[in-house]
Amino acid sequence: MKRKLTAGGLPPSRFKRLPYYKVNLVFVTIMLLVFSSARAQVAETKAGQKPDSVIEIPKSPAAVPILFGEQAKSRSLQSVATVYTNQLTTTPSPQFLQALPGRIPGLNITFSSGGPGLDGNGMSFNIRGARAQIILIDGVERGYQSIDPEQIESISVLKDALSTVMLGQRSSYGIISIRTKKGDVGKPRISFTAQSGFETPTAVPKPLPAWQYATLYNEARQNDAGTTPVIPQYTQAQIDAYQNHTDPYSYPDVNWYTTVLKNRAGVHRYNLNIQGSGKGFRYFVDLDNIKEKGIIKTSDDNKYNTNAQLDRYALRSNVGVDVTPVTFVQLNLFGRFQRYNQPGGGVSGIFSSLLNTPQLAYPVFNPDGTLGGSDKYQGNTNIWGQAVARGYQFQDVRDIAVDLEVTQKLDVFTRGLVLKAKASNNNTVYYTTTRSKNFEVYQYLNNGYTKYGSTTEQTTAGAANDRYRMVYLEGSLGYDRTFKKHAISILTVANQQNRLAFSSTNLPEKYTAYSGKLNYCFNEKYTGEGAVSYGGYNWLEPSKRWATYWAGGIGWNLHKETFINHNLPFISNLKLRATYGLTGQANAGYFTYIQTYFNANGYWFGSGSSLDKASGENAIANTGLVPEKAKKLDAGIDLGLWHNKLTITADYFFNKFYDLVAAPTMTTAIFGAGYPNKNYQRFNYWGTDISVTWQQSIKKFTWFASVNFSLVQSKVVYNAELPKNYDYQVTTGKPVGLQYGYTAVGLFKSYDEINDAATAVLPSSPKSSLRPGDIRYLDRNGDGQITIDDQGPIGNAKPTIYYGLHTGFSFKGFDLSLLVQGTFNRRSYFNGDFMNGFGNNGQNNAYEYNLGRFTAETAETAQQPRLWLGNNTNNTQTSSFWLKNNDFVRLKNVELGYTFPEKLSRKIGLPSIRFFANGLNLLTWAEIFDMRKDLDPEAWGSAYPVMKIVNFGINIKF
Repeated sequence: MKRKLTAGGLPPSRFKRLPYYKVNLVFVTIMLLVFSSARAQVAETKAGQKPDSVIEIPKSPAAVPILFGEQAKSRSLQSVATVYTNQLTTTPSPQFLQALPGRIPGLNITFSSGGPGLDGNGMSFNIRGARAQIILIDGVERGYQSIDPEQIESISVLKDALSTVMLGQRSSYGIISIRTKKGDVGKPRISFTAQSGFETPTAVPKPLPAWQYATLYNEARQNDAGTTPVIPQYTQAQIDAYQNHTDPYSYPDVNWYTTVLKNRAGVHRYNLNIQGSGKGFRYFVDLDNIKEKGIIKTSDDNKYNTNAQLDRYALRSNVGVDVTPVTFVQLNLFGRFQRYNQPGGGVSGIFSSLLNTPQLAYPVFNPDGTLGGSDKYQGNTNIWGQAVARGYQFQDVRDIAVDLEVTQKLDVFTRGLVLKAKASNNNTVYYTTTRSKNFEVYQYLNNGYTKYGSTTEQTTAGAANDRYRMVYLEGSLGYDRTFKKHAISILTVANQQNRLAFSSTNLPEKYTAYSGKLNYCFNEKYTGEGAVSYGGYNWLEPSKRWATYWAGGIGWNLHKETFINHNLPFISNLKLRATYGLTGQANAGYFTYIQTYFNANGYWFGSGSSLDKASGENAIANTGLVPEKAKKLDAGIDLGLWHNKLTITADYFFNKFYDLVAAPTMTTAIFGAGYPNKNYQRFNYWGTDISVTWQQSIKKFTWFASVNFSLVQSKVVYNAELPKNYDYQVTTGKPVGLQYGYTAVGLFKSYDEINDAATAVLPSSPKSSLRPGDIRYLDRNGDGQITIDDQGPIGNAKPTIYYGLHTGFSFKGFDLSLLVQGTFNRRSYFNGDFMNGFGNNGQNNAYEYNLGRFTAETAETAQQPRLWLGNNTNNTQTSSFWLKNNDFVRLKNVELGYTFPEKLSRKIGLPSIRFFANGLNLLTWAEIFDMRKDLDPEAWGSAYPVMKIVNFGINIKF
């Protein structure tokens, strides 16, 4: 039986005291010493032994990872999709979730930003459309999203009720389950990988040069005035000065993106791991360092780093010991130290300023070398100053995890009986050190300088952000036995997770579950499985704290039937399976069933002027809150043809979520206190997950191609809505998350069209304020004006579709893998000054995109409104005008490698040497590029750009 456990290890304490260049030197030295020492101890690999395969050929393992262990694939009924190590290590990213888009059907991962950052930076994910919250590492919830992929054996996505129900009050939404590598029986096997690369933005906004900005500014000002001529803000002589750069201090034209950002930034990684066994024990030890630099430029004048940068050191030691022939102990240690550095004012502020600052706002430097500014852009606003003159700050994160599992075989009572006990202690500490400062700027005008702001000394602030401790306890009793044609597996589990946040005065959050399952298979043909859990959550009201959940499934291995294997021998595998169950999810605030109070403002009373204080109620307590629930149906087929050269897995699911917690909609301010959340929403999700794989070897040429496809639809079954005047305003029956607003029917082309008596407009935007080029809205109810009653669904009611293609080959030492990711029916809302230009009272930026604005000459073809300065009530309404098709296809990941022939590498004493190059987000095709090409389909505006990474490395095994 394969033993299963979790993570652990401590980062050396000196890492937090040494400068980073010394830490890197120490790290590399340690790896080389271990590498050399181990090499001297390892005997030669047996003649003819081949190195590990570098091409990931999708396999059909005999057992699949599930909660609390693994299960024979022939008896598995659960909907679980799994990827393995080789698919993860091809992705040059600090976070392993970056490797998953396009690989696993049913899992949808989105990115709202890129660049260096801590766990979960710019990422979110859902499973089969519904929100997902849980990441398990070796069965324990930890939430690490940036561990070394070399430490990972497999990542599984658990999608149906039967696969998650034993988690009790955390079983309603899908689960990402990670298994780390454990030691294997055999002589020590060492792997050393060194890789280095660079990353560049997939897209950055393209602001207008100063002269075009000034020209369009004058146009926008005249547009706002209508037919009444106004004096231009910029004269033609000034526009010429901006264009010809005759006076760059008085008439600056600064491309801030190229001034402040580098074209590329470095990414470096070193990994050393060793696994094997000795007498009575097995081990896997992994040491990893990654450094991801940001694209913000720095100054040599600083003695400290002002760039965005992530440095991470991680150590894992998984050791299993056969204490006796029937007693096995697994000890896992994991330690991780991360430091995220950024400029003193933060990265987000810089990218916001880059987006909003016109190129003519101020020069970078004045003639005397001082930082440029103006009365509108005062101290701390010069973007170059924000990058290099605001000091720096960094956040340290330290993680320590210790897992201990004891497995006791009880064959003395009956063969196949196993008792396990497991304990895990996880600690995470966040600490922020702030060394920021302020800087002054000067406006250069008429050979004189005006100062704005002031320069200050660096602060010496530092504070603990938070500390989390999570303790997990688990005990289980399992029985697995085969009697002739009968195979039976029974498992009972009791577990508790206790999470405490030290920064608050809250009591710990506790999840408890008592669960069990029974799997029975007859003659390897007919399988049935049932599972039940009794879960508790301590923040719920005591009588609502516990609930029972259950799931069941049946399966039929048709390929075992005589009428199949005799008549259709090309069918290697054919299984029909179906599961159904009730799952739950605790979603309650901190003891919200208990009424709490606050101290209100008091008043002074009496000759002694004493302060009498009042008190008030916080939100009204809700003693009736219960866990959220979901009834889930999954029906699937697993098909393998021609000795599993072709494999197909398809699932249909229908999930009914109910008792979902949400804020009440029927409220009144007269009540005088906050309303509690209630269980009232009901949402349905249904769809299909499909994966198709072909794999084949022709002599020395091995190749495979795997396609996966996911379709998700949803419906609001009940949403406790206020009465609506019109059916089209009702959300019930519509897709979950469908956007509502006004329907745009084009742009006004003339004043005659605006002033037509039949034209309906917003009361807040009377016809006198409208101009040709403003957005016209549909009068849905035909009452002659545009009001809230004209708002309706404007989003896409079509199903969400996402897909991936993974293919590759290996031939005479060469290997290639390629991953493509894509979407269908995806729409995004693009609004704000980034689209309109000249926001913030005309002070914000404008972009090349705005050159396509409405004018008298383009009235018949323009796809953009007219230009305006500052606010525009009519054009900035939530409407279909700003909702755009945003499907995309990415060449997500490519890796090309070459492994030297063994007879050559052995001449220098190494069984395996492999050189490789890989990339992430290398090419993108997106519908949104038809509108504008200076944005990424997943992240735009003031977000840190999604990064394209090109990486080179070497892997040595011996």
